[in-house]
Formats: sequence, C-alpha cells, structure tokens
Amino acid sequence: MCYLLLNIMKILKHNLTHDNYYQNTDYVSNSMLNNLTGKSPEYFRFMMNNPQPATPAMKFGSAFHMNVLQPQEFNKNYAISPKFDKRTKQGKIDYAEFVKSNMLKTVISEQDYHLIEQMTDKLMRDSDAKTLISRGTKERIIVWNNEEYDINCKGMLDVYREDSGIIVDLKTTQDSSYNGFASSVRKFRYYKQAAFYLDAVGAQEFYIVAIEKNPPFSINIIQIGDELLDKGRELYNRDLEVYKYCTDNDYWPGEGFDYLDKDSERTIHIMNDDIL
Repeated sequence: MCYLLLNIMKILKHNLTHDNYYQNTDYVSNSMLNNLTGKSPEYFRFMMNNPQPATPAMKFGSAFHMNVLQPQEFNKNYAISPKFDKRTKQGKIDYAEFVKSNMLKTVISEQDYHLIEQMTDKLMRDSDAKTLISRGTKERIIVWNNEEYDINCKGMLDVYREDSGIIVDLKTTQDSSYNGFASSVRKFRYYKQAAFYLDAVGAQEFYIVAIEKNPPFSINIIQIGDELLDKGRELYNRDLEVYKYCTDNDYWPGEGFDYLDKDSERTIHIMNDDIL
C-alpha cells in the first residue's frame, strides 16, 4: 500500500496552547502513538487516563528548547533556584520566599541552567545549526485531520520554514556521532515523527539538529532521507489504523494479542538460545 498521503490531510483550527498541549487528549500526537504500538494499546489507554509527571530529563529538554527557540519567554516560564541552606532559619525563610515568588514557574537548578546556557552558546556559534534553527516559526502547534482514518492529530514543530518547506527538530543526545545518533533514530523512530509532521503541513525536508548534553557539546545535523520517510509513513499509518480499530471497538489489548482483531487469542512467545 502506498502511503504518500499529502492530499488527505486537512489543517484544523484549534485552541491548543503551550500550556495545555500535552494535557489535551482530543488529538493524537506522535509520542502518544508510540505508546500504542511501541508498547501496547493497553499501555496507551493507561497513559491517557493516568498522565505522568515530567521526568527530570523532560524538564531539562523543555527548558533547553525554550532557551534556544523562544529566549524571550524563558524568564516568564522558568526560575533558576539558588542553593539554600535550609538548615538555618534564614535559609528556610529565603527558600519559602523563593517558592512563593515562583509558584507559576518551572524551577530548574543553577547547575542545569549553566549547562543549558553552555549548550545554547555552542549552538549559536555553529553557523549551520544557527541558520537552521534561527529562521522560521518556532514551536508552532499544528492540528490536522487524517481523512483516511478520520483521526484528529496534533504536533509541535520546533522550527517550521513554510516558505522553503523545511521542518527542523532540535534534540539533545548522549552521542551525536553519525553511528551513535543513527542508533537513536532507529530506537526512537524519529523517521516516523518526521513523516508525520511533513505530511501534515506538506513540507519536503526534515532536519534534526542533535547536540550532546556533555562537554564539548558536539553537534551533528541529520536530514531524514526519502527511504526512511517512506518507512515512517508506513509506521504512522499502521499506528492510526490500530488506534482507529481500538477506538471503534473499545478494544485495548496488552502484549501478545492481535491489535486489529478483538477475537484473537494470545500468542505465546518462547525464548530461544539464538537470542542470547
């Protein structure tokens, strides 16, 4: 089956903001679909009904993205916590005042902020990376309807250059080398995300700017090629097919069941010596 589906996407008006984007479940995102087939429909529904708090790594990534892509918004949304000696009376008073003054902000440590600033500075000194992430609309939220499955989808584009049909995604990584980051592309199926976003807006090129989180903060720039994009289209369409079936049939199976057949029986997997 061919999945060149640019003609069956319809961009929708929406009221999503950066404050409610992740909590909203009226639209399906690529990361939500990862829970569906990367884990199981049972896990997908559990996560939908039981939103999990952001992990320290997720908080760090969000702060880094805002510092790079929306620096004018950073101080409105983040507070850098100094070190308080809460063993002393004054330390306790200072800490309580800091918490009170920053109740509506996400608090990050001075150590994390220093790291974010170093990484941001490294990006801005790399001419190729700076060119890719400095032009276009930043952190753009899009909502569209996939008409083949009649499913409303959502996405947040780090950088979207509509005039040239380019999407740029900023990612932190432990290893930005070609082989090292290729492993991340496979593990996290970034090519599915790329195809999902490109098809939504009718863009043609998807670049990833990958930067390591440890000194010297090495940077690599990767373009997702056509063969991987085709594979990504197959994957996200399979996800949508499974989501449509599970929703229509209120069928949310766990591991071992056929996700497209509610009358299926569990498949028992036997571990063999050849996987050791």
